[in-house]
Amino acid sequence: MSIRKIPSRYLTTKLYIFRQETTIDEIGDFDVVKSLAYAELEASVQPQTTDIDYDIQGIVHRQTHAAYINRVESGTVREIKPTDLIIDMETGLNWMVLGIQVLQAGQQSVTDSHHIKIILKQTTGYYDTTKFKTVTSKGKII
Repeated sequence: MSIRKIPSRYLTTKLYIFRQETTIDEIGDFDVVKSLAYAELEASVQPQTTDIDYDIQGIVHRQTHAAYINRVESGTVREIKPTDLIIDMETGLNWMVLGIQVLQAGQQSVTDSHHIKIILKQTTGYYDTTKFKTVTSKGKII
């Protein structure tokens, strides 16, 4: 196996990754903010041919796709988190991140190699990406 990054010719699509973060404010209400984590991230998205189920917080999700991205770009290590929302603006497909596999070279001296495999579940619906930058919502703990 090579210790090099995925060549650009194999990264055929550009993805947008949105992240939802929840915090509790000073009076105990939840603040939910959705923000753009990565824009135009070069990736290769492939359909999953085998049935693999993931149990996340008591809900069973079936993997539908896998995306591959380079782990390091311009000296920055990318960080993808479960429950991130991924959108391909060109095709209009949406996915939820179920899990991440970070693949690294066996030689510890090679720090900018290999890639990240993102385990995805296709979702339905339309997401207005302009709202992700400004949407906040509140929920109260009773």
